[in-house]
Amino acid sequence: MSYLVTRKGGASSAFSWCVRRHRTKTLSAMLSRSAFSIWAVVSPALSGCGTPLVGADPTLSATIGDQARDVPRPELERSADFETVSVETDVQAPLASVTSWFANRGAAAFGTFLAGTDTVPGVVSTELLSGGWGKPGDRRRVVFSDNNSALEEITDRRPQLLQYQIWNLTNRTGRYITYALSELELMGKGHVTRVRWTYSFRPKIWPDGYLIRSYVQNDFRRFMEVGLAAMRDQAEADVVPKRSMRVERNDAREH
Repeated sequence: MSYLVTRKGGASSAFSWCVRRHRTKTLSAMLSRSAFSIWAVVSPALSGCGTPLVGADPTLSATIGDQARDVPRPELERSADFETVSVETDVQAPLASVTSWFANRGAAAFGTFLAGTDTVPGVVSTELLSGGWGKPGDRRRVVFSDNNSALEEITDRRPQLLQYQIWNLTNRTGRYITYALSELELMGKGHVTRVRWTYSFRPKIWPDGYLIRSYVQNDFRRFMEVGLAAMRDQAEADVVPKRSMRVERNDAREH
C-alpha cells in the first residue's frame, strides 16, 4: 500500500512541476510579445530623433533633388555590429568577360534586375544625383514599387568590386537602421565567374538588430537571390553568345 502512495505522490509532484514549467513558458512568451509590441511603438519614435529623411516623395522635384544631393552620407563604421546576409551565383563566363560586362552595363543597370518578391518591393527607377554611377562619390536616388525611396552612394569601386552605401530609407526597415552597405564581388573560378552579393544593415540601437534579423535572413535573402539570378541570366545572355561566336570564327580560321 505504501508503494502505491509513493507512486501517486511522485506523479502528483511531476504533474505540479509540468504545470509550473508551462506557466513559466507562457509568462515568458507573453512578456516577450509585450516587449516586442512596446518596442515596435517606441523605436520609430526614437528614430525620429535622428537625421530627418529627405526626398520621401516618389516624384523627384528640383527641391527634393537638391536636398538629396547635398544631404551628408552617414559615416561608415567598420567595427560596428551589422546584420549581414550574403548570396552567391555563378556566371558561365570567365572573369575578364564578366568584369568588362559589369563595368559597361551591369553595375549601372543593377537596379533593373531587382524586380522584388512578394515581401520585398522591387526597384522601379533610379535617378542620378551626381556622377554616372561609376566611381566613389557618385550618388543616386532609388524608388521602389511601394513608392518608398532611398539614397545610394558608391564608396568603393574596383574592377571586381562595387561597394555602395544605402541610407535615407523611407520604408519600415528604415526605422530600425542607420544605413546599409552593399558589396558586389566578382571572383574567377576557371571558365566561370562567381558573384557574391553581401548586404550589411547597421541597426540604430541594440534591439533593432534583433527585430530585423528574421526579415534580413529570410525575406531580404530571397530578394537578393532573385535579383542576383536575374543579373546572372542577363550577363550570360550578353557575354556567352559573343564568346561562342568568337570561338566559332577562330575555329573557322584555323580550318
